[in-house]
Amino acid sequence: MSLSTTRRDVWLVLGSAVLLGAGLGLYYVLAWPVKIGLNYRVYDAAARAVLAGRDFYAVTPPSSRFHYLYPPVTVLAFVPLARLGEWPVGYAITTVLTVAASGWLTRLLAGYVESMGYRVPRSDRLLVGAFVLASVHAVPSLAYGQVNHLLVAAFAAGLVWLDRDREWLAGVALALPAFVKVFPAAVGLWLLYRRAWRAIVAAVGTAVALSLAGLAAFGPATYRTYVFDVLLARRDTQAFVGGLDPGVSYVTLRRPLSVLFPTVDPTWYAAGAAALLAPAVAALYWRTRTTTDRLVALYGTLVAILLFFPSLLLYYVYLTFPLVVLLYDLPRGWGRRLFVGGTLLATLSLSFNAVPRLVDLLPLAPETVTQITVTLRPVFTLGTPVLYGCLLSLVGCLVYRLEREPTPGTADAASPGTSD
Repeated sequence: MSLSTTRRDVWLVLGSAVLLGAGLGLYYVLAWPVKIGLNYRVYDAAARAVLAGRDFYAVTPPSSRFHYLYPPVTVLAFVPLARLGEWPVGYAITTVLTVAASGWLTRLLAGYVESMGYRVPRSDRLLVGAFVLASVHAVPSLAYGQVNHLLVAAFAAGLVWLDRDREWLAGVALALPAFVKVFPAAVGLWLLYRRAWRAIVAAVGTAVALSLAGLAAFGPATYRTYVFDVLLARRDTQAFVGGLDPGVSYVTLRRPLSVLFPTVDPTWYAAGAAALLAPAVAALYWRTRTTTDRLVALYGTLVAILLFFPSLLLYYVYLTFPLVVLLYDLPRGWGRRLFVGGTLLATLSLSFNAVPRLVDLLPLAPETVTQITVTLRPVFTLGTPVLYGCLLSLVGCLVYRLEREPTPGTADAASPGTSD
């Protein structure tokens, strides 16, 4: 594959995500300023509750209905920021840390791609950096003051370090997002497949140490509140009863299952999603020979995690590694075409609630706007573009494996990390 073709795909996917991110960021600033600092205000309110000796899981910021949702020990990270002044001060500092983490992750990704034999010029590095910091998937976290950028940097670094046989460090890095967000803990499936026992020990040890620190700081009563009132409530199974509302911004296979089988007990949707995803992941794990094979298997694992849990649209950023690397490394063929098409489709990161607002911006007659909205509703009821894009890219990974599978009696001449 020519370098120009590779870079065309990189710029098409990442550039589209960045342009849409710029538009979304402008929309927040001009039309939806109440979203600025939305999550950080929750962190700040929880930290001030700690300083006042109150239950930080029970408080909400002014004019907000959101509560703190992370493990007890994590709130201590926001207490020093709360001491510095009102929430905009802490929000600004968090944003600076977010930019720094994004820059560091960009350097890590570019270095990994170059270690595979590809050239990453400065223009590409700037594009990757813009994607990491302000793609359409990342802008909500940036605007809200979310911690996703920091956690994604740790998550991606852990996966890179694992690939470079730095297992102890990888385990600690992977434990951080798993401890805070919970759903990334399913990456343990990948660690088991890789037989990365030291990474597993490091990850479990880090999680246990953080849990004990939380117990020491706040006591068992606070942990009971977190487990029973916060963590278990995040399963949100009742949202799927009778079919998930198209306006809910979840990326999960449970959505179409709840729509197709609305009378089934919601707990079965998780089993159905697992049953559909497990064969695909198993196929990608079969006889991985090259670096590209392993990256494809890892990507399939992360997509399966995203689609199994009731993941929010903004959690797509946890695919950053190996998504960016595969845009450079997947060889020519239908597998690559489907992968690029899927990742491009996934840049349309929106739920049905955003459709009427977007259609209203078009110079169309009111009846045409209504018709478009009515036509798109069933599409968004069954799934979001991010869900469709994830599935298409997963199919691309499977097709790639079929294309690269040697026929009986032939040698596999592919070398690690190479493409046609």
